[in-house]
Amino acid sequence: MLMLSGVARSFADRMVFSDVELTVGAGERLALVGENGSGKSTLLRVLAGLDAPDAGVVTRSGRVALLAQAQSAGGSAMGGSVLEAVTPPALAAAQVAFEVASAALPGGSEAALLAFADAEEAYRLAGGYDFAGRAAAVLAGLGLDAGARADRLSGGQARRVLLAALLLAPADVYLLDEPTNHLDVDGAAWLRDWIRASDAAFVLASHDRAFLDEVATGVAELERGSLSVYPGNYSAAMALKATLREAQARDFEAYRRKRAALDEERRRLNSKGSVEENRSRARDNDKFLSTHKAGRAQVLFSNRARAMERQIERMDTGAPDKPFRDARTLRLTLPPVPPGPLEVLTVRDLSVTRGSGVVLSGVTLHVRRGDRVALTGPNGGGKSTLLRALLGELPHAGAVTWGVGLTVSLIGQHGEELLGLDTVGDALLDANPLLTPHQLHEVAAALEVPGGPAFLLSGLSGGQRTRLSLARLRVTRSQVLLLDEPTNHLDVRAIEALQALLLDFTGTVLLASHDRRLVERVATREWRVGGGRVQEA
Repeated sequence: MLMLSGVARSFADRMVFSDVELTVGAGERLALVGENGSGKSTLLRVLAGLDAPDAGVVTRSGRVALLAQAQSAGGSAMGGSVLEAVTPPALAAAQVAFEVASAALPGGSEAALLAFADAEEAYRLAGGYDFAGRAAAVLAGLGLDAGARADRLSGGQARRVLLAALLLAPADVYLLDEPTNHLDVDGAAWLRDWIRASDAAFVLASHDRAFLDEVATGVAELERGSLSVYPGNYSAAMALKATLREAQARDFEAYRRKRAALDEERRRLNSKGSVEENRSRARDNDKFLSTHKAGRAQVLFSNRARAMERQIERMDTGAPDKPFRDARTLRLTLPPVPPGPLEVLTVRDLSVTRGSGVVLSGVTLHVRRGDRVALTGPNGGGKSTLLRALLGELPHAGAVTWGVGLTVSLIGQHGEELLGLDTVGDALLDANPLLTPHQLHEVAAALEVPGGPAFLLSGLSGGQRTRLSLARLRVTRSQVLLLDEPTNHLDVRAIEALQALLLDFTGTVLLASHDRRLVERVATREWRVGGGRVQEA
């Protein structure tokens, strides 16, 4: 369905990727992974034909549909219903023509009958007869109301409308950029089943590891400008990658040791070949014999050294690549954080009302030191409301009691914790006022910002902002972390770094997340939030 050969793409003086070779067959479901900024969205645009490659050839077979990550919802700007927004334009036009032709039938003219036949055929081919049923199923699966006004949707709902419109448009290849963003667990499960049941091919750029494990038949990873393809789902592909990296490291170490030994032997032979024997005390005849033997030895040693050099050159020509080692891991020696009290949080009869609706009612909770609690549930169920009420940021009834002397930090969905801060240094000192100037520079170097701690937050790229959030968590002096959808906009590598960080954290964590894999591996407890209630799972 799609084939790339020698494809390259660059912006200004930056090469995004080069020499990309890729084939996507009918029915294949390919996961596209890589760090933020590695070029996944750019590659999808090249696959869709929206961007031309700077080099190489792209071959497409069939209809290709793209859901871009930053795509705006055109239907929501029209003021029509959600159903109108997800109706394919070709079908909408065919429906209008069919209705006009149907209205002209009572005249009974031959021209009217022919026009009706043509319009009915176009409407049928556009999928008009079964569209209502398909649309109802897709909208229900994505948690959308068909009759709702499209111009009054939230950002997450508008994103789901775009996904619904794409799934309802006929295509042979679907290119989906972060399709599970703004989907709760039920929505992601519905999309998984829809993709599995489809005969189309898919390329899925996603950070949702559980989702990719369930749908992907292959994985393509963009890393440092190159694309590597592995068979299997995400976990199988990454296990194979780790095995190949380990083999590469062993091969390179064996090559390095053998080359070092050959190089040492070459230097020894060169040294012996250049040493002149001291013959000042020998007799004339002995001097002649000694000179002859020394000359022959020098030639022999020099020949052996040159042969050794040629052997080293042949080794270097076929040498294995040196394994890549990421030097951006942040490791700081920091004073330990006081553990704080054993009883961290007690909540009794908490209720929150927003507008005319009750979001939470009669909530009673208890958290002890070291608990890692996952808050799960549908979109709009009240997870963010609960976190903000616990911090006292929302009016509420009932009692919320934190342990004495605890420091609590919130990491919001949209980086709200950085509001009012100007520089990287400000953001780090906000997380830990005890950081020294030297430590601030260490962290800034790991973030790869050119201006050090004085670099402005407004100038950070998406990847740098992600690494700053992780760095703030790593250096925090807080004993309690409240994380509201922390994996939004994180790539898989950053999510795995966050997972490792939370597992190492000795304090208490309240984590609101739809990331099933993160919840499975980090949480020690789970609260289901929805319907005004919070229940221990």
